[in-house]
Amino acid sequence: MSNLIFFFSYSTCSISVEENEWVVDYALRNRYVKLVESGLEVGEPGMASFKDKRFHPSLKLAKRIYPHVHNMDGFFVAKLRKFADGVKSVEAVSTAEDEKAARSIAKVKKQKFNSKKKAARAKAKVLRKEKHDKREAEKAVAAKEGDGKGGKKDKKKKKKSKPAATEEGSEKKLAGQKRKAEKPAVAEGAEPEAKKVAKTKKTKPVVAKKEAKAPVAVTETPAAAPVKVERKRDEKAKAKKDTKKKKAK
Repeated sequence: MSNLIFFFSYSTCSISVEENEWVVDYALRNRYVKLVESGLEVGEPGMASFKDKRFHPSLKLAKRIYPHVHNMDGFFVAKLRKFADGVKSVEAVSTAEDEKAARSIAKVKKQKFNSKKKAARAKAKVLRKEKHDKREAEKAVAAKEGDGKGGKKDKKKKKKSKPAATEEGSEKKLAGQKRKAEKPAVAEGAEPEAKKVAKTKKTKPVVAKKEAKAPVAVTETPAAAPVKVERKRDEKAKAKKDTKKKKAK
């Protein structure tokens, strides 16, 4: 075998699986070749499975061109590299069972990773909640301590004020008793002199009646009489003129 590297392409103007992926999968299983990137920007990746059939996973490097997607004729392109001569054994190629096992292992790994991720999130959530509860508890304790200090001060004030109130009450009681002792004894049915004096003093106040003013007679002045006479004359003259005008009409 020479040291040269050979590349060749397998292409068809068809999109059927039997003519494309099936053939390339046979070459991958029985020849010393492997698929490489085709370098085409157009097209969809090849199929690694179709219905019950499972192909080599590297067939995704192939390109499929669909008429309804890319607005051109259906086409299939696969670029292969030859790295040895001859026919290789079937055991060297991954079979369908190996692919299933690999997929199941990958699935399990993914599930473990996701479970670890979920557990980490749940743990972080619990820690955040604990921190929040701790802060709330500290706030409550601080508030209680503040209330307790205030309550103690109030209690002390109350305790101090109570004896003062009792002393004042006792002093008042003693003063009242002294006053009662100083007052002279009064016989039953007899009123004290102070009350009698108060009764005599409480007399009704004399209210002076206002004298009714006599009505003032209004006398007409002598100058007002001729004015009235003149007014009557003027009124009569006007009345005569009005009657003459009516007759003339």
